[in-house]
Amino acid sequence: MRKLLVISILVLSATLAFAKTVPANWEQLAELTPSNRAKNDWFGISIAASGDTVVVGDFDANIENFGTVDVFVKPASGWSNMTQTATLSSSDNGTGFGVSVAISGDVIVVGAANTSNFNKQSTPGAAYVFVKPAGGWKNMTETLKLTASDGMGGDAFGNSVSISGNTIAVGAFFVNNFSGRVYVFTCTSNACTQAAELTASDSDGILDYLGCSVAVSGNTVVAGSYGHNNFEGASYVYVKPASGWADMTETAELTDSNSSGSDNFGFAVAISGGTVVAGAPGAFNYYGAAYVFVEPPGGWVTTSSFTAGLGAPDAAQYDSFGQSVAINQNAKAIVVGAAGANVGVNLEQGAVYAYAQPKLGWTTTRNAYAEATASDGASGDLMGTSVAVSGTTAIAGAPKSSSPGAAYVFGQ
Repeated sequence: MRKLLVISILVLSATLAFAKTVPANWEQLAELTPSNRAKNDWFGISIAASGDTVVVGDFDANIENFGTVDVFVKPASGWSNMTQTATLSSSDNGTGFGVSVAISGDVIVVGAANTSNFNKQSTPGAAYVFVKPAGGWKNMTETLKLTASDGMGGDAFGNSVSISGNTIAVGAFFVNNFSGRVYVFTCTSNACTQAAELTASDSDGILDYLGCSVAVSGNTVVAGSYGHNNFEGASYVYVKPASGWADMTETAELTDSNSSGSDNFGFAVAISGGTVVAGAPGAFNYYGAAYVFVEPPGGWVTTSSFTAGLGAPDAAQYDSFGQSVAINQNAKAIVVGAAGANVGVNLEQGAVYAYAQPKLGWTTTRNAYAEATASDGASGDLMGTSVAVSGTTAIAGAPKSSSPGAAYVFGQ
């Protein structure tokens, strides 16, 4: 799940040159688990949060054709160890259901896509929309189902999903020889319409994996393309035209000025307002990094000059730092997962790091504000495979390789 690739050595501290400090330890507020647990079910493979609601995907392509998604609502007394408030499922047993999740207010989106290159299903993939009932979240099937107008078998439509207001973006990173594509839908209270297909102007024509990650904020979509340019990777920004969404190529392309083959830049992306975060778990010979880009006053432009580079204070090779990223609503906090991090003698237990925006704005640093590990962590947990943040609360998924998965809630 976590292993990525290998290349020439660079010293992370040479580029992320700020002095290293020991981060504060977050308090583990809760461990979230489903009421029906199974070994190797990959609960925590995907995570999203909005306000007091956390959504966790539960899907293992090795042992099941479709999964479920669990919803957890923070109790009035505060977070504590708990099982789900509600379970979401697809009415038609969508292949890969739960591989990706997103939430905005009272609407949850779940991706259903087969994401294996070697075991393609005949279905193109789908995304399912769930609207919170008047009485609160409950066990239910979808309100709406989204598919691509030109979908073909094996597209992996739904491998990534994001929602902001009435806009939903869905990645399909296997389209056209794995070049990838992103679909934008605009929604009303009872319907969603495909409004645009987003592509890259400089696609390699194969193995770009555009849409491997996707994020939406207001009128802006950002999509990762970690395979671009021999897996150096890129992230593409699309801004909604004044006339509305339409098929288009990017408004701007974001890359890393330090990039080299197998950086996997864009493996994960997040956006809040005018701030974009792109994870590059292969950067610096697999020590990993996350890059912050702040929109210029005149609007997004193609650039390889990032605003800030973030690294782990205790970085080690193959930590997969940057495999997952999240940014909170006011863009003041960024959370980065390192699913491959060793904790003591526990190999690949995983860790999560938080970064707070300095008063003068984001700057390159390895000074994490806080570092979190699970109180019951074990080798192979891979915590940080997925991350989410809501306010000052972070949530990390730990699919676990030898026991049932979990999601951990951290805060101070």
